Amino acid sequence: MPSPATSSKEKRPPALAASAAATRERLLLEAMRLFAREGMNAVSLRRIVAAAGAANLSALHYHFGNRESVVTEVARMLQRILEPRCRARLEALDRGPHTVRDVLDAAFGPMIDMLSEAGLGRDAVCFIGRLGWDFGEEGQKISADMHRDILTLALDRLAALIPAVPLEVLKFRLLLTMNSLYYGISYRSYAMRSPFGPLSIGRRGNEVQERALFMDYLEAGIRHP
Repeated sequence: MPSPATSSKEKRPPALAASAAATRERLLLEAMRLFAREGMNAVSLRRIVAAAGAANLSALHYHFGNRESVVTEVARMLQRILEPRCRARLEALDRGPHTVRDVLDAAFGPMIDMLSEAGLGRDAVCFIGRLGWDFGEEGQKISADMHRDILTLALDRLAALIPAVPLEVLKFRLLLTMNSLYYGISYRSYAMRSPFGPLSIGRRGNEVQERALFMDYLEAGIRHP
């Protein structure tokens, strides 16, 4: 038997249901943006509601309940975007010969592509990175759930390509690769403010070369004897 809360939502007129869904999406996107830019523990839930333009200050509590639920739902939203893209590219590799570089590009390329995607961009990438950086063990668990299937698919293919690397070592290298990816592409502008002065590779228009060099770096770490 459905709960009263479920029954009331099921009985909503279509217009009200659509409005609630739109409010929920705005809240998630604003939470992602603010958490990414200021930190997951530095932004009040009230600010997220105000930034989303919700009329009711209790809207976020109504839709999500608490901060942990908001963080989890933003992660799930991004997982629904990223996982099918990564899965499709990784599974497509099985149709023919492929290299370590192909596997890494299939597994992590969609994260890099997200940087130029309207409505997501650097905020989405930074949010994912921050899960493990500033939301403690709970954030690490959320990140693990988000990436488990993608990394498992990548691991299976890499293990077949470089069997000399022990599986436990390969798993650890994949984790380091993922962390380097999110940190590296989240703060790519640092190349223009580096300890060596501005690096030309960080200038606008050099994204293709920058990506190739970054993938070189990731591949070298995975392949190391």
